[in-house]
Amino acid sequence: MADIKKLAEQRAALLTQASALVSETAERGESLTGEAQERFEKFTTEAANLADAIRSEKDAAEARAAADAVRGEYTAAVAPKGAEKRDISAELRKIARDGGTVELRDITRATFTQGVTQGDTFWVTAGQYNPFLNDAVTRVVAVSTGNTLALPRTTALGTAAAVSEGAAIGESDGTSSSLSLSPVTYATLCQIGMQTVADEAFDVSAWVQEKLAAEIAVAHGAVAAPAVAAAATVGKQGAAVAPVYADLADLIMSVNAKYRRAPKAGFLMNDATLGGIIKLLDSQNRPIFLPGNLNQPDTILGFPVYSADLANTGDEALSICFGDLNAVVTAVVTPGVTIQSSTDYAFATGLVSYRGFVRGATGLIDGAAVKSFKGANV
Repeated sequence: MADIKKLAEQRAALLTQASALVSETAERGESLTGEAQERFEKFTTEAANLADAIRSEKDAAEARAAADAVRGEYTAAVAPKGAEKRDISAELRKIARDGGTVELRDITRATFTQGVTQGDTFWVTAGQYNPFLNDAVTRVVAVSTGNTLALPRTTALGTAAAVSEGAAIGESDGTSSSLSLSPVTYATLCQIGMQTVADEAFDVSAWVQEKLAAEIAVAHGAVAAPAVAAAATVGKQGAAVAPVYADLADLIMSVNAKYRRAPKAGFLMNDATLGGIIKLLDSQNRPIFLPGNLNQPDTILGFPVYSADLANTGDEALSICFGDLNAVVTAVVTPGVTIQSSTDYAFATGLVSYRGFVRGATGLIDGAAVKSFKGANV
């Protein structure tokens, strides 16, 4: 755990040095160039990195404090009331006369036996397992009903031409079609023992959300990824089933500059395929794969790469997609994910049942925006 005060002092010192360097240069009637510019950039870059570290540590500290508070409240809620001695015989006699129930342990109805809070926890987890549910990678849109959604798309451009003054402008409509997205329900059910819910001092609701999110995301991704690959245009067919460096370079250049320079341009492939690409070198014997960090994704030839449930490399397999991933659209029926719980469904076995489901569909709205690598026909 970093010392926020010490980090702040280090950052202040760096900014002071940068400011002094600017002042000294200005007093000499000079501008920052050469070695002075390099020193200035070094100071400011290190200061920016420290600012990121301070923000991360503050967030972590707040999260730890919140978790400690929840655990404290939970422990107080489920702690036995040892100071008060119960007369169980008297209670049993009373319900024999008047009816009712007796609980031979102190069980409180904590928040996690009610409906689980929906939202960020689910989507963050789901997006980590499935890029088609991550709006930072692809395009996720909310729809109000589960009816089929038809999105227009251009299949061939019309043509324009130079027109003389006063001359008629010719019509050229090109061709278009529509992408039909029919939301499908992805659902799962899990059950937790009442004793576990009551006894374990951890955030059961967060655990349930993450578990259901991962399962739903995997199920949706297994359908969405092959559908996107099939809709994409083949940009490169390799001489072998697995791509080499030149194949990936050709795949990138097969995509129009409009799409490969888009903010969401990137690769999709499964981890097995990525494991082979990690070993590839460019013509200067440099790795084409660079690992990311908590804030930046892994990259291949400078483009981000995301794990998706595409086919393994193989005979004519569509194992890699590249292009503007904003052209990949996932329609999610509002309110999005729904997670519910019931203590009655499995009442006889003493289980709390959690049900999670979401309705959605994914498709590629522009087959030229994303192209695929196809393995050789062997």
